[in-house]
Amino acid sequence: MSFLDAILGRSKPVKANEDALFGLSTGVITLQTEAGLQPTGSGAITFRPVSSGDFAQLQRDVNALLQTSAKDSPITWTTQEDRFGYQWVILKAGEFENLVATIHMIGSELEDAGYGPQLLAAVFQFKGGKSGTVYWMYNYKRGAFYPFVPSGSGSRNNAEEMHLSALMSRELKVEKDLSKWYPLWGIPL
Repeated sequence: MSFLDAILGRSKPVKANEDALFGLSTGVITLQTEAGLQPTGSGAITFRPVSSGDFAQLQRDVNALLQTSAKDSPITWTTQEDRFGYQWVILKAGEFENLVATIHMIGSELEDAGYGPQLLAAVFQFKGGKSGTVYWMYNYKRGAFYPFVPSGSGSRNNAEEMHLSALMSRELKVEKDLSKWYPLWGIPL
């Protein structure tokens, strides 16, 4: 942190520990057995695209990697842009571990190419339990997970989010600052 940042109260974002994503591969067992949540096999990674030739080439490279990895383990994907200009890579996999590994691969490619600051979140969808639909979010800027439990139009089930956070805090790095548990309304899963 620079001297000017310290004076102005700015802080650098936490460097994402992308390997933390793999914690969800084992944490899924806790979600299934203790919360009654089942992975849907759907997930996504979202980022802010950059208008540059390098970034366009990176997107083509990631697409080629997805095509290659789909030959080894069945996975489908689509892309779309949301109303805020974020690009979503929406994935569907038969095996939860493949979904996590593929999202990790995309994030790693963006990080390695110097576009880590463009990453917003990885999202994993679950169904069941008391909540209906639950999303486990990985915030790249904070390097931590948090649950998001929408409960209607523009509202969320904070009590269930707190319960799930406590349940998973042994297995995942869960964001401690509740003000950083950003809702992502309209997740395209």
